[in-house]
Parts: sequence; structure tokens; C-alpha cells
Amino acid sequence: MMHKLAVLFLLVVMCLAPVLAQGVDESSAASNYASYSGKPADVFPVVASTSWVAAMARAAGAREVTVLAPIELKHPPEYDFRPGDIIAATTAQWIVWAGYEGFIKNLIAAAGIPQEKVVLTNTNNTPPVVRESVRKLAQELGTMDSYQAWERELSALEAELVAGARTAGTSGIKAAVQFHHQGLARWLGYQVVYVFGPGELTMTQLQEIEALQPGIIIDNWHMAQGEPLRKSGRIYVQLLNFPGAYGTASILDVLHYNATLLRLL
Repeated sequence: MMHKLAVLFLLVVMCLAPVLAQGVDESSAASNYASYSGKPADVFPVVASTSWVAAMARAAGAREVTVLAPIELKHPPEYDFRPGDIIAATTAQWIVWAGYEGFIKNLIAAAGIPQEKVVLTNTNNTPPVVRESVRKLAQELGTMDSYQAWERELSALEAELVAGARTAGTSGIKAAVQFHHQGLARWLGYQVVYVFGPGELTMTQLQEIEALQPGIIIDNWHMAQGEPLRKSGRIYVQLLNFPGAYGTASILDVLHYNATLLRLL
């Protein structure tokens, strides 16, 4: 294992040599950083693995955030880091990730990032869970004042979602839900009769779900697997996790977009 890491590090150094000799390319991740000089005390570079993690860091109060995985990727954890990302990571004060992004693990090893710079957060867009996750992140980053302003916005939207779910009568709706959205579905009051994924649905599973006669299929846009369950007379939606698609940029944007698809707003 150590031999593989050593080889990887040497390859990265070889890739970086031309960049370091010629200066940082303006299009690289590292070029998103401003000079350290003259910054207010609460402005520090944060590198985030994905748009989801970046949105949480911004919600927590981080003001200078670089996202490594391009927001155009439908499933960002599949990203593979590039030489410019090493520059960004080594110059950042914090590297924030969710634990399942393999490219971050490889980047930390290749660049020799000290563990005290690495912050782990929990990506889950269920309001009570995301509130706690962002609060813990704000404590780690020392940005609690900014977090409190965001938390008030979350609470206002949360109240709208609760009211919308009550009006829609979600407690009387059977739902088959993709694995990554089961927490939100249950929080909204749906009768979750089946959780599918993250693997592909088998014929047996499809038959099991159909036998339960769900009124709604809640799928995951980033790795949709419930398409075969779409049919006339049944609601089928693909919810977002990672901001970026359909004009979403923040956690609150994603919550609002998902609630709109579910006809709760």
C-alpha cells in the first residue's frame, strides 16, 4: 500500500512540475483563491469535495469556498482529482468532505494533508439533520454568528414544508423511496413501504414494490433507479441531493426544489 502511495505521489509531483514552473493556470481550482493578505479574520480558504459539501460550508458561514468536483457531474463522488486540486488543498485552511468521496481520500494521501485540516460532515438534506450537521461544521470553522442567520432561514422553510405535508396528506400516501431520500420522505410523513437502491432494481424487487401499490415513487436524480416504476396515475419524482442542477445553488434551494416536485409548496 505504501509503495502505491509513493508511486502516486511521484506521479503527482511530475504533473505539478510544469505548473509550478510556469505559475498557476487561471482556470485551475487554486486560482479561485485570493491572496492571504488583507483578509478579514473570518475569511479563510475552504476546499469542499462536492457542491453539496460546499453548500453546507457556505451555510455554516464559510465565505471563500472552492469546490473540487465540477457541479456539471451528475454523480460528483465519481470525480478524480487533478494536479491543480493538490495546490488548492495544500493552500486551504480546511478540507471538508462527507467521507464517501474516494478522490478526497486519495488526494489527502497524495498531498500529505495533515488530518487536523480535514473536516468530516454528514450530508443529509432532512431539515433536522442538516441543521445539526451545519451547526457542527460552523463550530469547527468558528462561524457560529453566520450559521445562526442561516438557521433562521432554514426554520422558516421547514415550517412551510411541515404545513405543506399536512395539507397534502402525506401520512396517507404510500411511498417507495430511493435509499438516499428515505430520511426526508419519513420526515415529511409519507408511509415508506419500500426502500430501493442504491443498486439496480431486480425483477423480484419491482414485483414486490408493485404489490405494495405505492402512490408515489421518490427517486434520486443523481443515480435514478426507479424509472421502471413510473406509470400513469402514480406520482414519480427525482429529487436532488447535490446543488447545481435546475438552478439550485444552496441547501435551501435544494429543499425548495424537492418540495415543489413533491407538490408541498
